[in-house]
Amino acid sequence: MTPPPQLAPALLHGDTIAVLTLSSPGPAQYPDVFGRGLRNLQAAGYNTVTAPTTAGRSGWTSGTPQQRAADLNAAFADRSVSGIITTIGGNHTAQILPFLDWDTIAANPKVLCGYSDTTVLHHALRHVTRLVTFYGPALIPQWGEYDHPFPYTTAHFQAITSATTAPGPIPPSHYLVHEDHATAQAEQRARRTRPAPPRRALRESRASGPLAPFCLPSLRHLAGTPWQPDLTGHILLIDIPDHAYRPEDADTDLTHLRQAGITADPAALVLLRTPNHLPEPGFEAVLAAHTQDGQYPVITGVEGGHVDPLPTYPVGVTATVDGTRLAIDTAPTRRKESPRA
Repeated sequence: MTPPPQLAPALLHGDTIAVLTLSSPGPAQYPDVFGRGLRNLQAAGYNTVTAPTTAGRSGWTSGTPQQRAADLNAAFADRSVSGIITTIGGNHTAQILPFLDWDTIAANPKVLCGYSDTTVLHHALRHVTRLVTFYGPALIPQWGEYDHPFPYTTAHFQAITSATTAPGPIPPSHYLVHEDHATAQAEQRARRTRPAPPRRALRESRASGPLAPFCLPSLRHLAGTPWQPDLTGHILLIDIPDHAYRPEDADTDLTHLRQAGITADPAALVLLRTPNHLPEPGFEAVLAAHTQDGQYPVITGVEGGHVDPLPTYPVGVTATVDGTRLAIDTAPTRRKESPRA
């Protein structure tokens, strides 16, 4: 019998969040945006702390695998820290897994949030400890928005990471961001938005199962490792990473994950908004080919992934897809215990 999910205490205003860089050295590359992200997180009501590798740089990462793992272990061990947010993604989070202190992590559950390459950590943590983590905004790309983060992103993050009852449906966002950070940063203004196309059901049905959001190429880093997840019966939330990622890349990655036994028999398949912001016939054709033998729901254009604004998805809690509606059915956090006298 599968053990129940392990819930972290709710993240509340006034709590302390450790801001960590576990892969790409984003803060060293974008110090101004990093600083703005910290200020915006503090303005939202949280205290922040950093670690030695948060703003570090060692080639294409923020530190050695051992150094990055040590900072994550320390954040979990620190009883004054209630949450952990990654600064940015990358391609090397998998390097830290052999050096994590799984017993300490399991004994000190905390809200952990990030997306993209943080996929690796989300699913490894769940595989070993059953900890519910959160696929959602990172410090630099979301909290570091010019002026202030998008309200949809911050409101949903705060609602989900503090929810001790079932949060219900993922709210629709009727707008999306349609330009990159560099253009807006150079002009010192907020990024422009545009109306969002509606969600689309490629196969309309109803199904329930644990939520499994992931960046498609990042999840492959766990295949064949001791931390390989089994997502049978899960609602798969697929995140397409960037404009350079093509439908043929998705075809390759989906094939590998299915043949490795990771995503072979899902409860439902959900494609999050793609970075080109429009229904993508190429990606939809790939999904149709990979799901043609199933009877489960398949929907596209759902909020999240590498397209802002971002909802926050708790990894491993039960959810339901019904048509184009996606709802979280169980609590993603638990009530904080009162301090002992």
